[in-house]
Amino acid sequence: MATNRSVFEMVTAFLAMMVAGMSLLLPIDFPWTSGATAVQLDLLAYSLPRSIAAGCLIALIVAVFATTINHGLAAWGSASCGIVILFLNHLIGHFSNPTGSMSTVNFLDSVAGGILLGGIATAVLHGRLQVFGWTLGALGSVVVGAAAPLSAVGEVGVRTAPHTDWPAVDSIPMWLLLVTLVLVGIGTFVNRNRQGLERRTVELPLAPVVAGVLFVGVTLLVSEWLARHADSTTAIVLAVVATVLSSFVTAMLLPRRDGILVLLAVAAIAVDSAIQPPTFPHWSIWPIVAVIGVGLILGFRIPGPMTALVLLAGLAGWSAATEHSKTPIGTTVSGVLLALVVGYAFGSASPRYNPTRVLGVTIVLLPSVVLALRDHVDRDDLAAGTSDAGHWHILPVPAVDSPTPDWTALAITAGCAAGLLALRHWRAPVVYGPPPVEADTPGTSRATSASHRPKSAGR
Repeated sequence: MATNRSVFEMVTAFLAMMVAGMSLLLPIDFPWTSGATAVQLDLLAYSLPRSIAAGCLIALIVAVFATTINHGLAAWGSASCGIVILFLNHLIGHFSNPTGSMSTVNFLDSVAGGILLGGIATAVLHGRLQVFGWTLGALGSVVVGAAAPLSAVGEVGVRTAPHTDWPAVDSIPMWLLLVTLVLVGIGTFVNRNRQGLERRTVELPLAPVVAGVLFVGVTLLVSEWLARHADSTTAIVLAVVATVLSSFVTAMLLPRRDGILVLLAVAAIAVDSAIQPPTFPHWSIWPIVAVIGVGLILGFRIPGPMTALVLLAGLAGWSAATEHSKTPIGTTVSGVLLALVVGYAFGSASPRYNPTRVLGVTIVLLPSVVLALRDHVDRDDLAAGTSDAGHWHILPVPAVDSPTPDWTALAITAGCAAGLLALRHWRAPVVYGPPPVEADTPGTSRATSASHRPKSAGR
């Protein structure tokens, strides 16, 4: 029975995190989206980073709330509320009027995804299988988001501002939402009376929320600022310093050595944003997810946070210093190695408290500083021209590859490695068990004293 429960929770966690991650990363999309106006699409694109940030903060708040209550109904009930809102939002959206506000619907989608993310984390993260499924689903949603089709360039009439058509891909699929809704509903019913999901902590319960607000706020502000000043070397240096400092302060706000996951996540998303291919075929999604799973297992078996950072730095340096990394073969090799190393990094981190895992995942869902820089550097120049019919055309001019995002990712990774060394120096390893017995007391044998010695787990 215990094995069946673990497998069920692992599958539920995987699908729930895929849905939650996609709801945060991908803009809301319905079959009628391609007919939306330019104003609607502009508002949606402008509000998307803020929607992601709001969903990430909601996920942290829900995780801390459910962890504090420490009851199955609070955790599973929160996840149920999130998936129900997501399902209804998409169900109504399929039959709604295309003139509705897409940015509002997308914001609701992100909030519901955050509720699902935080609730399912507290509900299932109490075993190795569940942690594997939950983390793989979260990282897999990033792969799906990266493989989403880009908008197609179209033509518009005279006297109309040039705009880009939005492709309708119908995400998130309704069948995936329905399956997840059923599984989370079953989990809620089975665990409605379950208690003691999370170990108690004497540290400040709101520490992950405070840390999350700090990091999310700094990342959002710095990314938007750098997108407007990416031509300045000074601006890039300041952005790197702000990112490294905010990640280290965030790590120090968390109890004990839980902040190791934050430093690994910041470095992983920086390198991923720098060397990830602009597009890759849909058939490669599941092979990449499988490679991430292999990396997670390696991290569980042979954890090495510093090794993971060194490997990430090596990938960023190789991409920055060699031209072979930009070839089709080099891009493929980089993508496979990146998936393996990112999985290994998340498998190597073993935070003591579940809200820390939520914070680590939300970091990879946020738009990173390197992504803003790469978008500026690699963005195609748009040249407007007219055809014989008198229509405007937007002609993309191929961009020139630049190693600047790679060097920026390498600098952030080096800063995270320095932060990891400082964290290990200032924070003692986690010690499990009762306090040691200093000396024998009357009526207590040495054997009894030895049996009460704690087990130390250095991380």
